[in-house]
Amino acid sequence: MLFFLDESWQTTDNEKYKVGILAAVQIKSHDYNECSKQLYSLKSKHLGIAAGNKEIKGNGIFRNYLFDLEAKGIASRELSLARDIFAYMKTLGVVCFASVVFAQKEIDLACANAVQLERPFFFLFERIDLFMKENHPGLKAKLIFDDRGIQVNKAISKSVSNFFHKSHAGQAFDSIIKIPLFAISTESVGIQLTDMIAYILGARFTGNKQKFEFFRKAKELEYKSRNLSYIDGKQYPLNGFKVIKEKEAGDLFSSGRTT
Repeated sequence: MLFFLDESWQTTDNEKYKVGILAAVQIKSHDYNECSKQLYSLKSKHLGIAAGNKEIKGNGIFRNYLFDLEAKGIASRELSLARDIFAYMKTLGVVCFASVVFAQKEIDLACANAVQLERPFFFLFERIDLFMKENHPGLKAKLIFDDRGIQVNKAISKSVSNFFHKSHAGQAFDSIIKIPLFAISTESVGIQLTDMIAYILGARFTGNKQKFEFFRKAKELEYKSRNLSYIDGKQYPLNGFKVIKEKEAGDLFSSGRTT
């Protein structure tokens, strides 16, 4: 089972607040080649044959002025492409996950500390592991990160590997292959799809109502666990999109959670 991971950073219009999104998109291994072909066809259909190999970026396909044009009755090829992509992801059974981060010290999502996994990664892995155990017991999740250059890749690889091998919590996430992989976004439709999800979630959590149509589409792909957690005496399912609160820091960083 393939899980593609990518990030997005956005600020509110007044530039007062910034949010970081670490997202993951799940695609079955045996579906991936067909997914690549279908994305090539969709890009060619909407943007022209020369665009078949064009990289999809959330900050390009969801540009503000495209929504302004549609509000005036002028159809957008890019937004039409995005709608077809979301529809295809739904038919493919794609499931999405994300950590939404507001804390300044974690917002770069770079795993600066090799022996202390950052919370956005922990909560994402927690949900991926639960998804695998609930839906594909006995199979393993393969984590494929967007290539961010040698230094950042190395930091992420060390922190993630240390977590899975050395911490009690990481060892319990035994449905995930312990070594992360990296892919170049221009050549990976999995990373491109994840970039779209990460971007649209970033737009939602920085207050952009103009793009809410696509946030709803992303929510339709969100993982919903059958596992229930108690919060204030009520039961709630563990959702794939996790908004991280400051008060949770003590829980994650407590003795025995990470080393």
